[in-house]
Amino acid sequence: MAVATPETQALQRRCRMTAEDLAHPGVPEKFVELVEGELIVMTPAGYRHNRVAYRLQNLFERFCKERPGLCFGSDNEGFLVKRNPDSVLSPDACLFRERPASGTTWMEFSPEIAAEVPSPSNSMAEMAFKRQRFFNAGTEQFWLAEVETSTLHIYFADGRVVSLQGEGKIEGEGILSGLKYTLAEVFSN
Repeated sequence: MAVATPETQALQRRCRMTAEDLAHPGVPEKFVELVEGELIVMTPAGYRHNRVAYRLQNLFERFCKERPGLCFGSDNEGFLVKRNPDSVLSPDACLFRERPASGTTWMEFSPEIAAEVPSPSNSMAEMAFKRQRFFNAGTEQFWLAEVETSTLHIYFADGRVVSLQGEGKIEGEGILSGLKYTLAEVFSN
């Protein structure tokens, strides 16, 4: 549970927070997201969640090394996906085209691919909301890696969904064209 500081309480009393408020020194130095102007402090994730998120980051990193102009990121990256009220989201892993720096602490665009590894406390409704926010901002693919069932759901902006389990192979399309990766490499213990 997050403890509100006098600074964050003052910011919240002012109404909703903006993306610019995230740079305020009173905002907790923890993983936070801004959803519709509301500051959400993320709870620490468990061991398996972190391993799967790391493997997805690693998959994107290896892919980017072979393709100039592509970048990868982790849950440290914030993406401004909506204004008024502002939403700054941080996927567990992401891949995006290189763009000029904006001079802000977050990126003023949506990643081409956002990947989430839901925690047990996350509901599917929360994940659907987040997925829609990313799609509304221009994300092409949203990956949802379910640790408990070792299932990867790949949602596409055009409405298609590919679900992989067991011996499934990830074969990229669109910005990930040429990617080949086994599902076991993502979910192995």
